[in-house]
Amino acid sequence: MKYQTTGHLRDEQIIWAVIDKQELSGEARQHLQVCEACNIKVEQFSGDLQDFGREARQAVPPFSGTVKLPAAKPSMGSHYGGWLPFFGAVAMAGLLMFFYFMGMQTVTPIQYTMLQQQENLLEDEALMREISEMVEYPLSDDIYRITGENGAGYDDDFLDFIVPGMQDDSQSELFI
Repeated sequence: MKYQTTGHLRDEQIIWAVIDKQELSGEARQHLQVCEACNIKVEQFSGDLQDFGREARQAVPPFSGTVKLPAAKPSMGSHYGGWLPFFGAVAMAGLLMFFYFMGMQTVTPIQYTMLQQQENLLEDEALMREISEMVEYPLSDDIYRITGENGAGYDDDFLDFIVPGMQDDSQSELFI
């Protein structure tokens, strides 16, 4: 919608004036009684709608036939048709009762808290295992592979084999 700033009625108010002048606010109705330009716009819009209606009636051929509804056919109902909704309702009620009584085993609050405590203990135990593994092997497995350590301590025999002590160095040239 375009809004005019000159003090005349807006396009929306002109449309309302064409539809029903009583729906306009008091100021708009008073302005419409006084202003000639707004009255001309309302009359033009109303005339355009009248012309449009006339052209629409001319574009459509007149309806010449009478409307006839087909004759009502008797329905082919069986004598079991009345029982079908009843059996459906009974089956639904049976399913509801079945699921209701399956869920009847309730857990008391004491049992529920005991279950929660057991879960918490299991979580705590798993956390303590993880912490102890981190203390024993603080580096990642990749670091141990790079350095050649497997995380196990070396015994003295292995270290003596790698770095022989001075007493085994009797064949060395320094002692000759």
